[in-house]
Amino acid sequence: MADNEEIEITVEAAEGLGARRLAEILVEHAYQDPGLHQALRLALASRGSGDRLAQALSEEIQRIKSDRRFYGYRESSSLAADLDRIREAIVRDLLPERPSAAAELLGRFIRLDAAVFDRSDDSDGLIGDVLKQAVDDLGAAWAAVPDRDRVQLAHEVFAIFIKDNYGVHGGVVTAFKEALGSGGLDELERLIRDDLERCRTQDEETRTWPLTRGLQQIADARGDVDGFIAAHRLAGTESLALKDICERLIEAGRAAEALARVEQADVPAHRQWEIDDLRVRLLDLLGRHEDAQAVRWRMFTGSLSEHILRAYLAHLPEGEHDGVRSAAVTLARQHREPHAALNLLIGLDLDAASDLVLTRIGELNGDLYSGLRSAAQALGTAHPLAAVLLYRSMADAVLARAQSTQYEHAVRDLAAGERLVPGVDDWLGHPPQDAYREQVVASHRQKRAFWDRMKTAGLNWKGR
Repeated sequence: MADNEEIEITVEAAEGLGARRLAEILVEHAYQDPGLHQALRLALASRGSGDRLAQALSEEIQRIKSDRRFYGYRESSSLAADLDRIREAIVRDLLPERPSAAAELLGRFIRLDAAVFDRSDDSDGLIGDVLKQAVDDLGAAWAAVPDRDRVQLAHEVFAIFIKDNYGVHGGVVTAFKEALGSGGLDELERLIRDDLERCRTQDEETRTWPLTRGLQQIADARGDVDGFIAAHRLAGTESLALKDICERLIEAGRAAEALARVEQADVPAHRQWEIDDLRVRLLDLLGRHEDAQAVRWRMFTGSLSEHILRAYLAHLPEGEHDGVRSAAVTLARQHREPHAALNLLIGLDLDAASDLVLTRIGELNGDLYSGLRSAAQALGTAHPLAAVLLYRSMADAVLARAQSTQYEHAVRDLAAGERLVPGVDDWLGHPPQDAYREQVVASHRQKRAFWDRMKTAGLNWKGR
């Protein structure tokens, strides 16, 4: 190795150090790094008897449960990693040899939810993700226990399901699909329905929603579409679950029934796009391609979505594409929503996009800077006046809000517009640059932070 060659740390290079040297490094750092210490301790325990590993894992779970330290937002990831090492050791090292012991430990592990959530800020959901994965692992562990009592196991699943106070046990029914089998699912359904009846008798309606969700999961575990629909009907959520129901009907080969549901659905306006998208998919599945195209075009005329236009074109012969694009441009020129029209025209026809800006600049909202800045950059040299007007609109919006943290963006847009000014031959009734500069100075003279940034950018408009 040359003296100045960078040392690359790889598995092969580390292996060359020899077992003794590596062990020395590991032990030395394990006493400084709690995570490494835990990983090394569990790895060593896994080399002994199954009882020794189970005992070490049990002690780790008890340590987490007994800990009283609070983990803030920045520290919660270390607690999540700590938990995940325990979970992984159970699944990787104990489960293959002793599934019953692994199931017992994972059962204790998922019940750490109260102990960890009450003393941690899990805003990123890392701790929750570990516990949700442990629920799946618990189901797999019980499925590996050959002499399990499925009826008794249903009671165990029910107890976990109804005590989901922190939202991490919700997938337990799905996780135990294989472990419960037909008999266990029947018993679990009986328990849920009995509890559902009790809740309604005792006026505990707030507890009925998770119970009906359990019935939906049982139906899914059985592949029972009608049971899934019935569970939603029982919960009063059949219309809200239209997409989920149709997905299951499609999978069951009942697309015509799914389409009938879609056609009869009374959905609010904010969900219409989702339902139309589903309608198109179903029409195509049923071979009604012309009807699917009609829905796509209707969706496009309402939204001017480039994605939908591409889908429409993809189902047409190549020779018809130019005519459709021309119709789309005409439609966009007259569309009520100028931002949607501009976004589409930028990709279809820059001349039309420029005309829209020149004639409807007053309708464009400078606060919607993401789309406007992309449009200004696309128009750039070929249509400098339209680009300048867009840059002005975005800068004016920042200055009108007197939002000093955004002055840097306003200055950048004004500078971009200034560079394009020499290419403008005719202002077509819009304020020439000199007049615009005077207007900005007159309206915002007191914004010292803004003018400091302008001067730094070389835009000394106040000194003109």
